[in-house]
Amino acid sequence: MTLSLPLRSPLRWRAACGVSLVVASNAFAHATPTSREPALNAEIAAPSAVTIHFSEPLEPAFSTIALVDAHGKPAASSASEVDAADTKTIHLALQPLAPGRYTVKWTAVAEDGHRTKGSYAFSVK
Repeated sequence: MTLSLPLRSPLRWRAACGVSLVVASNAFAHATPTSREPALNAEIAAPSAVTIHFSEPLEPAFSTIALVDAHGKPAASSASEVDAADTKTIHLALQPLAPGRYTVKWTAVAEDGHRTKGSYAFSVK
């Protein structure tokens, strides 16, 4: 097999490889948290919501946040929602929380179908 003349040039070949890597990394991106409210290990007054901002747009049907107390019992009565105006953001509305330590468990499914999961904790004074 013979390469066409434009790809024989080392500079053009490197450029084509670079473009391929960028396209591939964007096509197979995983949604990871870029910020969290409340923050990781924060000690705060009772928040009214948990909000996580992700690096990639989320698939609303499969992306969730759950909140559990120190005993592993659910601490939120409503379901989380991906923000319709910013699909990189998901919110979980909260009722007033009692003082204690809480764990946020999240699942993020990017629009390309890749799933990531994680958790972090914060404390209410």
